[in-house]
Amino acid sequence: MVDYILHFAYNLQWPVNAFANQRAPFRVCLMGGDSLGEPLAERFKNQRIDGRRVELEKIDLKEMLQARKCQIVVLGAMERASLLKALVAVEYFPVLTISDAQRFAATGGMIEFADSGGEVALRMNKTMLEKAELKMGNSLFRLGQKPE
Repeated sequence: MVDYILHFAYNLQWPVNAFANQRAPFRVCLMGGDSLGEPLAERFKNQRIDGRRVELEKIDLKEMLQARKCQIVVLGAMERASLLKALVAVEYFPVLTISDAQRFAATGGMIEFADSGGEVALRMNKTMLEKAELKMGNSLFRLGQKPE
């Protein structure tokens, strides 16, 4: 999952207004369970995305509006109601939402890591990506499936 997240960071295009200024960092944020915190920190160490340094940040569920300042939000284990609130908090903002929660893409998330008989299947919600004005090449869409 970590390698996919890195791949998305390098291959998506964020609108200019996704960053406060030219020197603003590329922010990858974690909400909910943070089992990916350490692997993401290691993988993004010394990385630059479009010339921007990468900052990894943990966001408390009580402060979910802070996620609007992130470019990528990885939603870990949390109650379904909290997950839905988090998605509403970043809707229409240029924030890529990623989770392995069941039916994540079908309920408004952008990229869902789904277990497909021992293999990773990506479900992508193109409508939500377009609402957030995130541009993804066709080659990335071929990696995924439409949400059911």
